[in-house]
Amino acid sequence: MKKKTKLSIVGIVLCAALVCALASQRLSGENAALAPVQEGGADTDAIKQAGQSFLKAYKAGDAKAMAAHWTENGEYFADDGTVLRGRANIEKAYAASVAKKKTKADMEIEVTSIRFPSKDSAIEEGFFRVQVDKEAATTSKYTILHVREGGKWLMAVVREWPSEGISVRDVDWIIGEWEAKGDDTDVHAKYQWWGDKSFIRADITIKQKDHTIKGFQMIGRDRSTNLVRCWTFEEDGGFAQATWHFDGKKWVQESAAVLEDGGVLHSINYLKRVDNDTFTFHSVQRTLNGEPQPDIGPVRATRVKGK
Repeated sequence: MKKKTKLSIVGIVLCAALVCALASQRLSGENAALAPVQEGGADTDAIKQAGQSFLKAYKAGDAKAMAAHWTENGEYFADDGTVLRGRANIEKAYAASVAKKKTKADMEIEVTSIRFPSKDSAIEEGFFRVQVDKEAATTSKYTILHVREGGKWLMAVVREWPSEGISVRDVDWIIGEWEAKGDDTDVHAKYQWWGDKSFIRADITIKQKDHTIKGFQMIGRDRSTNLVRCWTFEEDGGFAQATWHFDGKKWVQESAAVLEDGGVLHSINYLKRVDNDTFTFHSVQRTLNGEPQPDIGPVRATRVKGK
């Protein structure tokens, strides 16, 4: 048993990477931003172009240009209860945010729908994620009411909804293929969305000198606890589950596995994001049926380029 590197153990290395180490930044004007990416038609294309124009102004730190994408009496409702009314006030908030910004902030948008209740109005819904340097990020839901004025689509009402905590959408950077190499062990994992983007499925292969282990994982949010969990299943009958939290520098994962022979393995795993293509894994406090086991790692996992 000792010589066999279990999928339950090594596989969780890649499973836990699904929690991206990103951190949130409050929009006092900064996390608005809207780049629709859905549906066809000239009006949808125009909204897309307006969104790209806004993002360009955001990246340039141009408060006036950002505010120009709003109606004169536009309203912004932040997820913390902040309310800004009127283009002039929104521009002031953008300018103040740009003036005090000392760290690099980036934003990603996932549009889930664009609807047209009338010929001159559109409702956009989706999720946005704000990343500050290499810290943690939060994903929040947003809704935008666009209106057409003078032939242009402008934002009339933008509303953010409070984050529900860690979300699978926070970890979508893991989509793709990853590999990790250790002593006589190669791990390969392919992550892809499953269902209505409620889960991420990973297919994992671990190759060692004398055998190959295969299995899969499902990663999702436990709505009863608001925690992200991953479940790992091996082809020989072993399985594992893990939950995690972020301590400000790294993700701490509490995992428990049942091996194919009935042995019970417990461990604390540390996940530290290096960049979008690299993370490290370190497994400590490992016990097998109550008996101490050697630590694993730190192990370096890298993205397979072009995948």
